[in-house]
Amino acid sequence: MILPRTLFLALAALASVCVLPLAVQANSTDGVRVFVCGHSFHQFIDQPLEALAIEAGHAGHRTVGKLFIGGSRPIQIWDLPDEKNTAKSILRAGGVDVFTLSPHEEVPDRGIDLYADLAFEHNPAVRVLLQVSWSQMTMEHPDPEFWRQRAEDYMARLRTQARSINARYGRDFVYLVPAGPALLALWEQIQAGKIPGVTDVQSLFSDKALHPSPILKNLISYCWFAAVYHESPVGLKALDGQVPANVDRVLQQIAWAAVTAEPMGGVFPPTSKL
Repeated sequence: MILPRTLFLALAALASVCVLPLAVQANSTDGVRVFVCGHSFHQFIDQPLEALAIEAGHAGHRTVGKLFIGGSRPIQIWDLPDEKNTAKSILRAGGVDVFTLSPHEEVPDRGIDLYADLAFEHNPAVRVLLQVSWSQMTMEHPDPEFWRQRAEDYMARLRTQARSINARYGRDFVYLVPAGPALLALWEQIQAGKIPGVTDVQSLFSDKALHPSPILKNLISYCWFAAVYHESPVGLKALDGQVPANVDRVLQQIAWAAVTAEPMGGVFPPTSKL
């Protein structure tokens, strides 16, 4: 498989700087407690992530909660009344190892800081993972290079905010999950004719609002497994049946490459299954 040049360059640059965080080392064997919080490009990941984790041997993986508002920004979810904000109550109880958020186009977002502060206060071993989605994309310009240019600024702002939070605490615990970059890499493979039976980027979406199709859902789920457990999803079969097996293996490879190449992904593989 030929990976996009940008992923190779980023992966090489990471070789000397990435360190596995304490939270992963402490919890990866038994599984982690995950709270899923965000919009519709993200909220579906709880069940496939759990299935992948259990197949990979992390029997203790648990989804401890889920909070969803369609089209939302983290600050909008943060501002929910306390009686509706299950995320706050579970974080205050220290019952979360991995807290997920899905920022929208407008970043930095104060809600990311507020949730990160609350999570760290009650569990200093927590990780806050931010899904980099594709809300800045548009089907009016179905060209990956056009999307990439828009995505780079978006990602730079998210990285800056994550680094600022980490610097405030003197420890890395806020990371990015590069679903959008993985989508771009997949689209490049489609353009190159390397995805069997998939010839059009529109097949990655279920509607004009760019909600993910089963193919894209699998790709995002593999990104999340890689980001949470710092393991390659290549070879896992828990999501079999959603898409053809030969396509699914490519999705697994693209997801692993994207996560390990992301400077704020917190993952660098000692060995690669690619």
